[in-house]
Amino acid sequence: MNFFCIADKASSLGFKLAGVETREVGTRQEAMEALQVARATKDTGIILITEKAAALIKAEIADHIVEDPIPLIIEIPSSGSLQKRTSAGELLKQLVGIGM
Repeated sequence: MNFFCIADKASSLGFKLAGVETREVGTRQEAMEALQVARATKDTGIILITEKAAALIKAEIADHIVEDPIPLIIEIPSSGSLQKRTSAGELLKQLVGIGM
């Protein structure tokens, strides 16, 4: 099972240097094509997508999650993002109803 990354230009370099197959996107069309390639690649288990790239195709990501949750899509902060994110642990607690 491999990672596949869909990233804005500023965020892609680190993933490429780490050996993760990465598609740089700047337009909605490029993001759609990258998502199709990631889903079609048989050994892709997790798709990492930066928040800037995800903003281009929010509806398609939601559709993918409903249709087939594999590969898993994880939205990650874009390079230079200062937005406060919920930790994975906090998300899990919300999902199972702990600490509400």
